[in-house]
Amino acid sequence: MRIPSTPSRRPYGWLLPALAALLPATAFAGPWEVGSTSPSTSRKVKAEVTWKHTDSKDTWARPVLKFAAPLARDLSFEVAAGYGIVEKSNGATRSGAKDFTGKLKWRFVEEGDRRPAWLVEPKFSFDTGSPGIGGGVTTLKTPLRAGKQFGKLRLTAEVSHTHGFAHDYDDLVGYGALLEYAPNPRWIVGVDLLNDRPLHDGGRYHLRGNAAFKYKASKRLELQGLLGRSAENRRGELATSAKFVAAYKF
Repeated sequence: MRIPSTPSRRPYGWLLPALAALLPATAFAGPWEVGSTSPSTSRKVKAEVTWKHTDSKDTWARPVLKFAAPLARDLSFEVAAGYGIVEKSNGATRSGAKDFTGKLKWRFVEEGDRRPAWLVEPKFSFDTGSPGIGGGVTTLKTPLRAGKQFGKLRLTAEVSHTHGFAHDYDDLVGYGALLEYAPNPRWIVGVDLLNDRPLHDGGRYHLRGNAAFKYKASKRLELQGLLGRSAENRRGELATSAKFVAAYKF
């Protein structure tokens, strides 16, 4: 059994792009596990370095390169590939290609005064990685999110289902929430909490949280960082994780 660790018709439509320019959260997705309800509105490239530590090993992705672009007003795509390194506590080291991933972000309900934005984000992880580096099975993860702005705060909730295209894969269900705070137009800080488990075994859950930031260094460049930790993991080891991201819009 394997478990994977259209143009606006509204009056004063010119106000929307003006406000978007002041809110960095609308320009780039965040580093949290719980994602955003905003599709990409421009082409962008991202470079990520991630680290995950458990008692038995350290796992690196350095780097993961991503490209995202809009397909329509409320629809965008992203593809990613990268290089991974596993350093076991006994001294053994393995490295190679990570799985290739591709996803769509479709916001099917726009945010209003009294309603949240709704978005679905199907993501394929293809079994193309090196042995011991990739996940070993092609998966489809489908998160459904709702998000709403409350002044300088933004709250996003997510439920997800992960299906593995292998007979011995236990599908996962997950749920989580993200709270973001924007003290000024350049900075966003936030925390998320996420729990997932096998579809038919609720006792084998993994509860974890992350604290992260996004800093808009310029009109085109954004820097992101994250620190995370398992609160309880009933199907594996407790893990500590970190991530750094540089994103460039063009």
